[in-house]
Amino acid sequence: MKNSNISRKDKLKSKRRAPANYLIVCEGKKTEPNYFNGLKKQINKEYGNKVDVLIPSIEVKGTGMNTTSLVKYTQKTVNHANKIYGQVWVVFDKDDYSNEQFESAIANCDYNVCWSNPNFELWLLSHFKKVSRYISKENVLVELKKEFLKNGLGDYSKNDPSIFEKVTKKEKIHTAIENCKQMEELNKNAQASERNPTTKVYKIVDGLKEYLE
Repeated sequence: MKNSNISRKDKLKSKRRAPANYLIVCEGKKTEPNYFNGLKKQINKEYGNKVDVLIPSIEVKGTGMNTTSLVKYTQKTVNHANKIYGQVWVVFDKDDYSNEQFESAIANCDYNVCWSNPNFELWLLSHFKKVSRYISKENVLVELKKEFLKNGLGDYSKNDPSIFEKVTKKEKIHTAIENCKQMEELNKNAQASERNPTTKVYKIVDGLKEYLE
C-alpha cells in the first residue's frame, strides 16, 4: 500500500538528489530485459519531462550467458565503462544449474546478486499470488499462464515486450514486493540453492518504486 502521509512534494524533494546509474545484467535475453526495459520506460514516461526531478539512468543488458560467465561479463562491463555505476545488479536463475554452480556464481560475484529459485518467472507470478511451498520451474509457468488468462492478459509469452505493463497493473508491484518478502522468510537459513521458492528481483524494484508512483 502507498503511504498517504508522504506528500508528492516530499517525494519530488527526495528525487532531486542525484540517483545512481543502474546497470542490470541479465542471464536471459528476452524476459528479464523486457521487464526491466519496461520499468525504465515507465519511469521516463512519468518523470522524464520534469526538469526538477533527477531520474535514475538504467542500463539493461540481456546476455544469454550462464551464471559464471555472467559474473565475469559484468566485471568486464564495469571495468570498461565510461561511467561509474552506483548500482550494479546481476540477475540469474537456479533453473537447471547444479547447486555448486549456483552457489559459486553467488559467492564469486562482487555486485548485487539478484537470483531466483527456480526462475525469474517466479517474480512475475508474485504480482498475482503468493507461493509458499516448493515449486518447479514448469509449474511456475503453468501458474503464471493461469493468472494471465484469469486477469484477461491473454497467453503468457516469454518474449512479450509488454510484460512489465501487463503484470504491474493495479499497483501489483506492491503486492509482488510483499509476497517476495514473505517468501524470503521460508528456509531463510538455508543455502540459496535450497531456498525454493525465493526471488531477489524485488530488491531492484523496491529501490525504484518511488519513481513508479
